[in-house]
Amino acid sequence: MLMNGYFRDPEATAKTLVGEWFHSSDLGLQDDEGYFSIVGRAGDVIRTGGESVAPVEVDLVLHSAPGVADAAVAATPDENWGEVICAFVVPRPGETIDLSSLRQHCEGRLTTFKHPRRLMQVESLPRTGATRQIQRRLLVEWATRGATSASKPESQP
Repeated sequence: MLMNGYFRDPEATAKTLVGEWFHSSDLGLQDDEGYFSIVGRAGDVIRTGGESVAPVEVDLVLHSAPGVADAAVAATPDENWGEVICAFVVPRPGETIDLSSLRQHCEGRLTTFKHPRRLMQVESLPRTGATRQIQRRLLVEWATRGATSASKPESQP
């Protein structure tokens, strides 16, 4: 037995414990040899303009961009698109990153709807202690409050 349920939250318990199964909302992939890897959480999927985007896919492309030391994306609210992809980028020392060069780097690597539409340069990304996973919910809070170490937020339609 994994657990009996969430404390004082029967709704969440009913969604998570179905029959004898625990539904974690983790997203995984199985490789050619049959091995499984956890690649994210269902709640992290970005829905922009009716399309679904896995943040990890965009993260990987941004990590290979010139001048980028670290990067992650998260969904930020948008009146027209519902959500748009916001890139949170830690530049390498002495480097400056702008949104147009980041989007240009994505050309040919990602379909256009997966390109970041907003950029926030930050000093570091919030990660969990043990596993070093990106805390995307904190990124969304940073973007919506504007309360980060971001040097300059940029947007593009």
